[in-house]
Amino acid sequence: MFDIVQKNKTLVQIVLGLVALGLVIGAGVSGYSAMSGADHALVKVDGKSITEYDVQQATNGQPISNEMRPMVIEQLVQQRLVLAAADKLGLNPSKPQLQQAISQIDAFHENGKFSPTRYQEMLAAQQMSPAMFEQRVRDSIAARTLLGAYSVTNIVPQTTLARMAKLVGERREVQATVLAPSAFVGQVSVSADEIKKYYDSHASEFKAPEMVRVEYVMLSRQQIAAKLAVSDEEIQKYFDAHRAELLGEQRDVAHILFEVPKGAKPDVKAKVRAEAEKVLAELKANPGRFAELAKQYSKDPGSAANGGELGVFGADASLVAPFKEAMFKLPKGQLSDLVESEFGFHIIRVNDIQAKSTFEQVKPQVVAKLQGDKAESQYRTQAQAFGELVYQKGDSLKPAADEFKLPIQQSGWITRQGAQDPQLNNPKLAEAVFSDDVLKGKHNSEAIEVAPDTLVSARILEHKAAQQTPLDTVRGDIEQRLKLEKAAKLAAEAGAKQLAALQAGQDAQLTWQPSRQVGRLGERELNSATLAAVFSAPADKLPAYVGQEVPGAGYVIFKVVSAIPAPPLSDEMAQRMRDEVARTYGQVEVSKYISDLKAAFKVEYRKAPADAGNPVE
Repeated sequence: MFDIVQKNKTLVQIVLGLVALGLVIGAGVSGYSAMSGADHALVKVDGKSITEYDVQQATNGQPISNEMRPMVIEQLVQQRLVLAAADKLGLNPSKPQLQQAISQIDAFHENGKFSPTRYQEMLAAQQMSPAMFEQRVRDSIAARTLLGAYSVTNIVPQTTLARMAKLVGERREVQATVLAPSAFVGQVSVSADEIKKYYDSHASEFKAPEMVRVEYVMLSRQQIAAKLAVSDEEIQKYFDAHRAELLGEQRDVAHILFEVPKGAKPDVKAKVRAEAEKVLAELKANPGRFAELAKQYSKDPGSAANGGELGVFGADASLVAPFKEAMFKLPKGQLSDLVESEFGFHIIRVNDIQAKSTFEQVKPQVVAKLQGDKAESQYRTQAQAFGELVYQKGDSLKPAADEFKLPIQQSGWITRQGAQDPQLNNPKLAEAVFSDDVLKGKHNSEAIEVAPDTLVSARILEHKAAQQTPLDTVRGDIEQRLKLEKAAKLAAEAGAKQLAALQAGQDAQLTWQPSRQVGRLGERELNSATLAAVFSAPADKLPAYVGQEVPGAGYVIFKVVSAIPAPPLSDEMAQRMRDEVARTYGQVEVSKYISDLKAAFKVEYRKAPADAGNPVE
């Protein structure tokens, strides 16, 4: 959302940032657990609970696999450990430090300055209160302060750097040939007993999950907005105020600057203004003298010599606010009145205006924006009433549908893992429709926010218990799977024999793919053992041959054709490598420090039931 941790980013992301899924985990989670009972704690760190709600907040409500779930929880544990240590050491920032950090976030700026209104609006758009966001910033600063020591650059010896550069920079030219399982499928067969045995031993793979179909009503701000009228006057007013950014305007601008020194006395300022007004009067009488007078009077060293020409600017240009505002109000070829800025007085002329879009092209965007703004307050009011009505009239969705003029829709199949319908694929909704109150009690679900400003209430139409898929239904799939497994073994055996023959110096009738270069880093097609073998082959005894069994894909033989030495190490590359090594050392130290924190602060993991499917440890 808003990243204030620019320095030490790699180190601090352990506690504030990115998990393997690329999901953002917020640092300020300490206040959220109070919303879920401590009895539901997944982990307790220094007596404070990490709950299912924290996991949902950490992943922005997105579903995650059982394999990734423990990683997310461990990230939260690490966050809590670092914040607990920072708190114990008294590293929490003061109120002025917090205010300064927030005021420096560009996302909250308007015209180069912090805007309280923009701050409130952006937090509201993220469904976050100022207190919640300030806690995140406070935790970020505390963690950065605590871990900052680990970002100190380590001294990397030049000899170590040179050896690493030689190893990392060296590349090998290889060719490959693949012995694919498909070439051996005709040599294998599968019996009925083998199919039955596989089916019985993999019964869980052929079990259709419990699923439901629901009817539902959806209330969204978008629906409300689409019904609201917007007048032509409102559209034109908004367009005029935001013309530059809407049309993607580029303006070719010139100016004459009459400089007023900072701290100048009123009489000095008045004298400069008088001179500027005199020149402006001359220009209005004879606009063609603009370049001449700019060279004579302008105090802007960057443009005066060029007749005041500044160049082309867009809506995102970094210009002082009064100048920028005046520039985008001027018609083409027209002079401005005197424009006062922190530098003095300007006379501005717009030489040309170019736009990427037209009014008609952006009109739908303006209408949608105005409708959305109008709908915001109505949605909040209706959302509360909607939630109360689906609860009070829990035996039917019709009262809510009638009251808010919403269609009652029907879903595809929903399992505990998700839904076929994209708009219903939300973990909170899945949890709600499988709850006893909805599934067994036949009541409406509560109003679930399935997307920003979008609420859904659902009730069960149809329920299917989990059931085993009959063997006859999956017999063909199992047979094909077993054939490919047997064929893959034959391919691996044949590949190993071919490799042995090549390594013994015997000729083999193989078709080699075009050669390519591989390096020690970033190779995805070669596993670590094969890569090590490719680079361990002596450079003066090539070609050399290595093999690799690829599960499900057969056997690959690589011919190492040549060795390509590392290029000379430039100063820039040397510095980048030095920084990377130092960063790696720092990460190792951070990992060790967090391990030490686990010993210093009590961490209690909940023991998951054997059949829970989501073990924490």
